Amino acid sequence: MNWSRAHWLVGLLTLIVFPLTGAYMRHVAVVPNLDTVPRLIFRSRHLFILLAAVANLALSSTRPVRLVQRVAATLILVSPFLLIGAFFIDPGNGLKSSQLFHFAMYGLFAAGVLLAIVNRPRSLGAPSSRTLD
Repeated sequence: MNWSRAHWLVGLLTLIVFPLTGAYMRHVAVVPNLDTVPRLIFRSRHLFILLAAVANLALSSTRPVRLVQRVAATLILVSPFLLIGAFFIDPGNGLKSSQLFHFAMYGLFAAGVLLAIVNRPRSLGAPSSRTLD
């Protein structure tokens, strides 16, 4: 699998979906006229779609070498699809989030933890050899 291309494609498609979900909120669901809870659920799911797009685009210039990195990359690749589904399902559930949303958020958290562990600087206290100009 070409990880860079997969992340770029998923990130780009998700970035394209982001304004479409915004248009859906404004013109179809008429979110500004909704009660507080569904309006906030729509908006939060909308912003999480943007987060998933950016996360995938950020990973498009990297190649996961270790198994842990590939697991994290897979979780991040899957998250936009789950979040787009949650965008349409969750506002009707009130404060009860769908399993799609839970899986997406736990997956992104797990990916973050895995990447933090595997990509940690080997010496946290040593000064960097690079200088900032």
